[in-house]
Amino acid sequence: MARPNKHDHEQRSVKEQYRVTVAERAYIRAQAKAAGLRPSEYSRRRALGYEVPAKAEGAPNAALVSELNRIGVNVNQLARSVHRGSAFQEFWQEIGDEINAVLAQLVSENGS
Repeated sequence: MARPNKHDHEQRSVKEQYRVTVAERAYIRAQAKAAGLRPSEYSRRRALGYEVPAKAEGAPNAALVSELNRIGVNVNQLARSVHRGSAFQEFWQEIGDEINAVLAQLVSENGS
């Protein structure tokens, strides 16, 4: 299903231009990127008093996200095996230990 057309008063058809210094432009772009917005959307929200998403503390560690995903796959495979009647009880403790190790690493990296 296609997105419905906006009414004339809802379309952003007017272009607003303003001058900023090079440093201000860099700051606006950095803040927009941190908020996950385009600079124009970030500026529009700030100017109109709308909510701007909170600045992200930092991107998650890709290696840890991959490791958690791998562990999740193992948990899913073990759960399916148990539901089919296989006995893999001894592996659940290993999975729990792996999860705890990765979570401890995440906590130490984020300083929480």
